[in-house]
Amino acid sequence: MTKPQQADFEDDQPLSPEAEAVMAKVRRRAGLSMLLMLAGFMAIVLVVVYRLATMSSDAAAGYGLEAIALPAGAQIVSAQVQDGRVTVTYAGEAGQAIRIFDGETGEMLREIAVVAE
Repeated sequence: MTKPQQADFEDDQPLSPEAEAVMAKVRRRAGLSMLLMLAGFMAIVLVVVYRLATMSSDAAAGYGLEAIALPAGAQIVSAQVQDGRVTVTYAGEAGQAIRIFDGETGEMLREIAVVAE
């Protein structure tokens, strides 16, 4: 069996000028890519910190509404809360309708009748 050849690091020859130029170019490109990656990570961290700092801790603070006025005998089909408004879909004697209320004051902003085609 033959012994595998091992590199003799004690007899290192100096690199040629072309090889040194290539190595310098590789080092510059690696440094630039590391800087870009670091800048990207910092941007992501800054966005996350900003979003956490500006988040409202109390989601119900924008809603002072305590009661909603619906016609007598109406049955609620669905209710949604979004962007400071409360949307209620209900079924009554006259058919189905949607009412949109201001979540802070409780004022009815609009009523939309649901009709069959």
